[in-house]
Amino acid sequence: MLVEHLLEFVFPNRLSFQTQAQHTERQIQEEFEKLHQFLRDEEAARIAALKEEEVQKSQMMRRKIGEMHVEIASLSDTIRNIEEELGAEDFLFLQNFRSTEK
Repeated sequence: MLVEHLLEFVFPNRLSFQTQAQHTERQIQEEFEKLHQFLRDEEAARIAALKEEEVQKSQMMRRKIGEMHVEIASLSDTIRNIEEELGAEDFLFLQNFRSTEK
């Protein structure tokens, strides 16, 4: 007890220093918690933006693949029609050629 009184006499602001140190420590912890929360929010926002970009690119690729399927089907129809016309012309040519031969 005597030591406490002596300390208070020699260092009258000793308790004030401890209180200030505790206060400063709390402020530091609060600031770091704010920074941590900011980083968590930033991480969540970037991940959400990345997922949205992935969805948009996937939709765009599906749309382009669908357009390509339509174009391929159209080209296939055109090729089939040309083949049919060429086949008919060949048949007529052969008939005419046989007629001419006789």
